[in-house]
Amino acid sequence: MGLEENVNKINNMKPKKQVLHYCLDQAKEFIKLGERDKARDYCDMGIAYVAEKRIEGYGAKDTIEDIRVELWLERFWMFLENKNLML
Repeated sequence: MGLEENVNKINNMKPKKQVLHYCLDQAKEFIKLGERDKARDYCDMGIAYVAEKRIEGYGAKDTIEDIRVELWLERFWMFLENKNLML
């Protein structure tokens, strides 16, 4: 196995940044703590992140963090609606 193959193997083993999972987890945690504005902010950050990916060319059926783009948007919007966080 060559050096380049080893580097590729190591790079594939690194944990990937889980931005959307983090945003949704934080929103849920802040709701539990009664911090409604912070929960809304994390949902908004998640939606904005997905919007940026859509601008980059991601489609509704493409995946981010192993979840379809359309499902991420639905999760964030439903959280906002179900927790009465819509402005």
